[in-house]
This record gives sequence, structure tokens and C-alpha cells, in this order.
Amino acid sequence: MRPAAALALIAACSAAAAGATAIAIGQETVPRSDGNYGGGAVVSPPRSIYAAGNLLIGLRSSGDRLLINVGMTLSCSRDARFSTRARPGADGAFRVEGASTSGGARTRYVVKGVIAAGSARGTVSARTSYGRGGRTIRCPPSKVAWQARRSVGDTGAPPPAPKERMYGTTSQRLNGPRRAIVLRLSSDATMLSRALYDVSVRCGGRTIAGTYDAPKRNLPLGTAGVVRDVERFEFSDRRSVYRSVERFEATIGAQGARGTFSTTARIVDRRTGRTLVRCRSGTIDWTAAP
Repeated sequence: MRPAAALALIAACSAAAAGATAIAIGQETVPRSDGNYGGGAVVSPPRSIYAAGNLLIGLRSSGDRLLINVGMTLSCSRDARFSTRARPGADGAFRVEGASTSGGARTRYVVKGVIAAGSARGTVSARTSYGRGGRTIRCPPSKVAWQARRSVGDTGAPPPAPKERMYGTTSQRLNGPRRAIVLRLSSDATMLSRALYDVSVRCGGRTIAGTYDAPKRNLPLGTAGVVRDVERFEFSDRRSVYRSVERFEATIGAQGARGTFSTTARIVDRRTGRTLVRCRSGTIDWTAAP
């Protein structure tokens, strides 16, 4: 979790397993599985996992309707998040544009892609403006290419295939679609270079959603393709301290990956040491495919 997100959390709290359909294309058909697709894009080190170019996208296909959630980091290092819907054409292609307002910023976006069988791919373009000191600040346009999969959780035998990215979904949902996860492996498939995912955390009586989270970089894969990570963070402002424990586990094989992650945290009064709020995500399952 990035420090800014943790400080915002302190402030906030202290104050498919459906059937397959087919799309006709001339005399041919392209099968499209109804259900959840997830993925996005994750930049390579040494760029920050919170830098521009990172994106998570969750899609839920149902008949001729497509529900879409997007979270991305823009070129000016601001986050943009929005939900939309589209209707794929006969060839599985879709395009939707719109605008979303969040956190005092207005984002105009265009989501384009093609969805067929168990995968999808496309681009997201976005531009954002926001007010600061009586002025309107406009971020340069951002465009990110993405991929997504309808992962079924098969890992296959280790070691992983020489695929540098895997895309999938988690057991948490947002506005219908499951949340997304992206893994980036080293070119020799011996390390998990990065993982990027969204998580909703329950803090007291509130749900804090949409926080990017990730394990440490370049975690070596064990002989069975297993990797585990536990991280502890502490952030503070003048009144409160946020302490969290984040766990991530994966089994990565030639056909895909699966695992779990979780977050627990406490927000503590700096003066008295009293726990103000406890936060937890619960254990979240995820699957991904190359």
C-alpha cells in the first residue's frame, strides 16, 4: 500500500461459472464465455508499481452486455477509477467512452477492446482535470494497452512457462465484475517480479475500496512454483498511526497461477495508544492465466 493511500485511510477512519455463448461472424462463430475476465498492465522494474502505465481492468460478460471496471495511474501520477458498460459487436469488438468524477477530479475515458473465448485485450485512454488553488490542472492524456483472461485456476506442473505476464481475477467483486490481478514474471520465469491487484478493506463500519497493493519485488519461486510474502507497514499523521500486515501467496505453473492474499490493520491514537479502528480484508482467493 502506498503511503498516501494509508494516510487517506487514517483520515477517513479517524474522522463465472456461467454457460458459453457464441458470436456469429459471417459463416463462422467465435465462442465467448459468459463470466468474469480480469487483468490489465503492470510496468517493469525499476519503475514504481504506482507509476503511470499500471492498470487493472475487470470485465463481466453476460449475453450481449459487458460490465467494466477500470483503475489506472495517469501520466500525472493521479489515479483514475471508473465503471462503465458496453455491447460487443458481432466480432467481439467494443468501444465505450464517458466521463467520471471522483475526488474532485473529472476524467474522460475511452475503453476499446475485443473479447472472445477466454481472453480479451484492448486499450484505455484517459485525460483528467482537477482544481488546485483556484486553477484547473489538466493532466496529459494517458493511453495503456491491456489484456485480460477468464482464468479457471489451472496451474499445471512447475516450472512456469516463459510468459512474463499472467492475468486473472480475485474473489472480491466491484459493481458486478470480479476485481482484477496482474502478475509479472522474470524473463527466465524464476521470480515473481511484481503483482498488482485491488482490494476492499473493511474498517469499522466502512469499506475502503480500490487500494492498490503488491508484494515485494523479485520474489524467488520455490521448486514447486510456490512464493510467499509477508510485509508490515507503519504510516502516521499528527494524530494517528496506521499499522498493517499484508500476506500474499502464489503457486505458479506452466498453465497458470492461483493463490491468496489478505490485509489486516489497526489505526492507533498516537497520544494514548488506544486502537481506534481495526481493518481487515479477509482471505481473498485469486487465479490467473498467461
